[in-house]
Amino acid sequence: MNRPRRSAADVRLFVAAYPPRGVVERMLAAASRLELAAHRMTPAEQVHVTLCFIGDTPVREVEAVRESVARSVAGVPAFELTPRRLITLPERGRPRLVALETDSPPAMLEVVRRLVTRLARRVRQRPAEGFLPHLTLLRFQHTASPGRLEAAVEMPTFPIDRVVLVRSVLTVAGAVHTPVEEFPLGQ
Repeated sequence: MNRPRRSAADVRLFVAAYPPRGVVERMLAAASRLELAAHRMTPAEQVHVTLCFIGDTPVREVEAVRESVARSVAGVPAFELTPRRLITLPERGRPRLVALETDSPPAMLEVVRRLVTRLARRVRQRPAEGFLPHLTLLRFQHTASPGRLEAAVEMPTFPIDRVVLVRSVLTVAGAVHTPVEEFPLGQ
């Protein structure tokens, strides 16, 4: 498959929901207690649920993306997420990461549906029904031989009252995420 060449005038974007910092610390603590193959923990400030990966976007289109995100969250109420289990992803093949899976409240699914309808560029991204809400807690090193993981967790629900348009820059040390704009829910 031919992928469009990335231009220096492109930015890599996604839309995310971030849990409160105290909740993130509990998630990371739960993952750190597991006996796992060699891995790197996700920095606390980067733990999020990706609602829509947009990908490489020409800088001149960022304002249109921002407007699409604003319209996608308009009128959608804030919601709570309930942690369900720790899992390895992808579901098939060699595990690359451990994530905390959550439930899928209707308000979140509505935001995802709207975002995907407005912003998904690849056909593979279009079905919002295949959305698996999760927060990546750690990534296995390329040389690791991780096993599969599925473990129930006992954590309280946590609120999501805004979504964030995020710019991601890939570096040798990992991705660097920078918020572009926050969009409150329930307005």
